[in-house]
Amino acid sequence: MKKRCLITIGFLLMTSLWGAVSADEQEKQTPCASYFNAKLGYSLGGTTPFPIPAEIREIKGFKPLCNLSVQALYRIGMSERWAIQPGLRVERKGMTSDANVKNYGMTIDDGEGGTVSGRWTGDVRMTSDMLQMTLPFSAVFCCSSRWDLHAGLYMGFLLRHKFYGEVSNGYLREGDPTGAKIEIDDQPQTFDFSEEMRNLQWGATLGGEYHICPKFGIFADLNWGFNDIFVKDFTTITFGLYPVYATLGVSYSLK
Repeated sequence: MKKRCLITIGFLLMTSLWGAVSADEQEKQTPCASYFNAKLGYSLGGTTPFPIPAEIREIKGFKPLCNLSVQALYRIGMSERWAIQPGLRVERKGMTSDANVKNYGMTIDDGEGGTVSGRWTGDVRMTSDMLQMTLPFSAVFCCSSRWDLHAGLYMGFLLRHKFYGEVSNGYLREGDPTGAKIEIDDQPQTFDFSEEMRNLQWGATLGGEYHICPKFGIFADLNWGFNDIFVKDFTTITFGLYPVYATLGVSYSLK
């Protein structure tokens, strides 16, 4: 029993000493030194309108997809407190949502190889799934050797994009809200707007990073899309949808 206690105390002392030495080494480093940084993260968020339009009466459910991101960044120190940080990121942005809507623009499959368009009232389930290569560029403010903040812009090139779903428990007014009424019960009818999505997205990025030790850290980012995910001449959905995602993860610095 005494031997175990001595071993435990010795281990705790060695761990504390190692932590103190690591912290001391980190404090001696220039806060905004130049180095490579690799990050692995998970994103939560969705593709959403701003503000929420009157057509969406209730959001009944939301489920994110497996939104992993991997990025490589190079920080270029400009002064003791400032740096710039270009990078490359491969990420997935996806979600499935359930909503109840009224007079919602919709084009559905008619079951005979064609489509019918109009205004939908009832339940709708939609999935947005985007895999993209992103080029972020940020200005970095180094608060200390452990904390830094960044803000900038990004440009994203979609490698794969899907937007599809189904409608049920409602009716479609063909053409406009006064058109012929097509009843759809609990047997869903599908839609797919994947071909109407943009291949290019851009927006703002901001966040922060905490360096646990000289090599490892944790980070949080917010990426807010500025342009609609659909092309300009797509008019079925009458409001814009914008990708807004927060990413949490770990970082590794090659210093």
